[in-house]
Amino acid sequence: MKHFKNNQAGFSLIELMVVVAIIGILSAIGIPQYAKFQAKARTSEAKVALSALYQAEKAFQLEWNGYTVDLNNVGFAVEGTGLRYVTGFQTAQTCNATAPGMPTETTTRTQSISTGVYTAGVAGWNATVGTDGTPIAAGVFVTASADCTTTSFLAMALGDPRNTPAALTTGSDTWRMSQAKVLTNTVTLY
Repeated sequence: MKHFKNNQAGFSLIELMVVVAIIGILSAIGIPQYAKFQAKARTSEAKVALSALYQAEKAFQLEWNGYTVDLNNVGFAVEGTGLRYVTGFQTAQTCNATAPGMPTETTTRTQSISTGVYTAGVAGWNATVGTDGTPIAAGVFVTASADCTTTSFLAMALGDPRNTPAALTTGSDTWRMSQAKVLTNTVTLY
């Protein structure tokens, strides 16, 4: 009995082109979605930093019966490199120490925010003129006033979760947390 041998081996050019086309279509759909997923995941940096700042403020409030707008007083620091968000305060008023023994507030409002961010630097603003929606800008130094209320605070994280480093602007991704632990996001970049 004769055995016929099939000399056909491998893939034809048409089959190979079909596979390449399918991979191209899947990549065209998948890569932008993956980038969006990465950006959304990076926003957890802002949420974690604000949550830590909230806990530090609550501990300070329990000890001193008031909140502070000085990151040094609550022992808050965001550590790491390649961070995408800066974190700090934005309040309606500033506060100077009134309770005996209470840590003093920095009077120049130059509390360090978080370093290692793409737009690294120290930022601060005058809380008496800073209004809700005013972004943190790297290298901004202003003077605080002497009025005082320590019944509330508004912490803010501002950054860009995308792969492209960008300067912080009013169009940056903005997260806020109040003393009531209300977390809001006003600009979404993903």
